[in-house]
Amino acid sequence: MSGLQRATLATLSAQPYDVLVVGGGIYGAMAAREAGLRGYRTALIERGDFGGGASFNSLKIMHGGIRYVQHLDVMRLRASARERAFWRRVAPDLVQPLNFTIPLTGYGIKGPVAFAAAATLYTALSAGLRGPDFGGAGVIGAAAARRHLGGLAPAGLTGGGVWRDGQIRDTGRLQIAVLSAAAQYGADIANHMTVDGFLQRDGRIEGAAVTDRTCGQAGHISARVVLSCTGEAAGALAFPVLKSGACARFPAFARALNIVVDRQIGSRALGIVGTEGSDAVIDRGGRMYFLTPWAGLTVIGTHEAPLRGDGPDTAVTDFLDILNRACPDLALTPRDVLHVYDGMIPADVDDARGSAVRRRTAGTLLDHASDGAPGLISVIGVKYTTARAIAARALDIAERHLGGGASAKLRRRSLTEELPPVATATVDPNDPAALAARIEFGMRQEMAMTLEDAVMRRTKLVEMGALSGPDGPARLAHLKQVALSLGLRDDSSTLLSKEN
Repeated sequence: MSGLQRATLATLSAQPYDVLVVGGGIYGAMAAREAGLRGYRTALIERGDFGGGASFNSLKIMHGGIRYVQHLDVMRLRASARERAFWRRVAPDLVQPLNFTIPLTGYGIKGPVAFAAAATLYTALSAGLRGPDFGGAGVIGAAAARRHLGGLAPAGLTGGGVWRDGQIRDTGRLQIAVLSAAAQYGADIANHMTVDGFLQRDGRIEGAAVTDRTCGQAGHISARVVLSCTGEAAGALAFPVLKSGACARFPAFARALNIVVDRQIGSRALGIVGTEGSDAVIDRGGRMYFLTPWAGLTVIGTHEAPLRGDGPDTAVTDFLDILNRACPDLALTPRDVLHVYDGMIPADVDDARGSAVRRRTAGTLLDHASDGAPGLISVIGVKYTTARAIAARALDIAERHLGGGASAKLRRRSLTEELPPVATATVDPNDPAALAARIEFGMRQEMAMTLEDAVMRRTKLVEMGALSGPDGPARLAHLKQVALSLGLRDDSSTLLSKEN
């Protein structure tokens, strides 16, 4: 297992690339893997740390597409089932099956008969795509559902809907594994590298002007095609080189929150139905929220809220209120919250329905040749699970500009090639020596450049609340000393603000 090594600006500017990927979240990382696997000379740069945006801020679930039955979206149902199986196949240690149970009430649209029909439809439509670890969906009786749900069981329970999805054991580890795969295929990779603007010649985009944030040095990276996998920043980054009016092609964004709470709910994920309206075509009576067991704690999500210019605190308070109204037995308070995942998702906000958020169900791929910027492609995803599929489609578009095309054999490898093994991030927060060793490993082998990089995404310390509570300040002080001794940039004030 070889470590990730950060490419210098001198390396990145030495000669042109076929593909420059801007953005090091899961979509950018998968695009770099796909481009390298197809044989293209590839570079990937990220303005902050890898996976530090929406990719890190997720419910940690690989969705198999059962929710798309409600949306009557067969194509995305099948794609989700296939891509869930892909993640399980290529990263079996990091993506593992998790059983789900949701409550069914009454005997109408919310009841067992309706869900049984949906489960039968899902099972049939996903046949041959789910892989050996994921069966179809089904229905259990009221007694079994009550045993699963315990105190979360609502009044009028008449059964339970059951299925399996995948759970990401460690999002940071999976991000490193995908980046390591891209590096093995020859990609040059660097984080903390800001794009100052795109380079144009004869009307084409031919790379980017960049600044290395670790040293302040500026330079140019040349490339025949640029993939902008930058999420909510994609529009602002592209606008200076696009024709007037092209900005309307970019989606709007909303806030998405998931929270880690100090509770244990058993070994399966459980659903509760909120009082807010669903955004599905077939509305079963309210938006579904999931409580998922993770590392001895519980991750709850996803709450979607309009962007109002305030921080996540208000949205967290609103989310706790929603959960407690849906299930008073939860009795959650801010003190129960160990960590907040706060990311941005493509979504439309319906002000006529009280600022209701309607999440986009499809990713956005924009070939800006029609916008006056040939050579630039914007890639904006909607969920973690389908990152590989969207990356493959983005490379298909890129190949039109590159004048080539990957063989069928290489395309099949995209679905089957296992990700490289990565070191575990498990570390005892009460063992100073182990903490120091893990931080040093993150720096020397996994491209951690700052204290936050090392602590937030190369370990699970922050997610599990190890830096909050009475012992948190002492642990952080120790980690700060370690970081300074290693030459990592100290951004502990930023880290503290996220925890407070």
